[in-house]
Amino acid sequence: MKLINLLLACLLASNAQAGWIDKQGKPLHETEDAKANGDFGALLIFTTNEEALFKNWATPSESVYFDTVESVKINQPVSAFVIFSGCKTNLAGNCNVSMRFRIIQPDGKVYSETPAMEVWNDKPAPTGRSLRLSVDYLKVVIEPHEQRGRYTVMAQVRDDNAGAVLNLQKTFIADDSPSKAKHNPALKRVP
Repeated sequence: MKLINLLLACLLASNAQAGWIDKQGKPLHETEDAKANGDFGALLIFTTNEEALFKNWATPSESVYFDTVESVKINQPVSAFVIFSGCKTNLAGNCNVSMRFRIIQPDGKVYSETPAMEVWNDKPAPTGRSLRLSVDYLKVVIEPHEQRGRYTVMAQVRDDNAGAVLNLQKTFIADDSPSKAKHNPALKRVP
């Protein structure tokens, strides 16, 4: 599996809109897995190696290296994380960001749903326009007796202090073939 370079990114505020930017500072169009509402933005990512993601995320640098996948082999765990920026603080100066997941299986029926999970609860706001990785994450293992095909992971990411909601979604294919890496565009962090 290839390692993908995701340069730390954040939201670029321009007048009444914000959004993701590329490494040259040019605005990127919203996608199903990367959206913004004002200064608040979130990105949904998949990995099959969360330990490497944690290690690389904790290493100070302008970029983070991690594997991201578009397909997984049956019985191979895939984890969904949210990367966010721009949360609104409460009177104590803390952010409260939560998420809920819904997974749709290939036949269109609900495979699983989660209760509210922590992205960043009662913690100081990220400094400047820096990004943070969600505290909680979703781990899915499609077992041999379950459907093969495209699974859709929907994440409702909510800035509870601002009332802003971002509905993200991303898909992966579960089958008997080897996992396939997906290349993401490089994103740059705004100082």
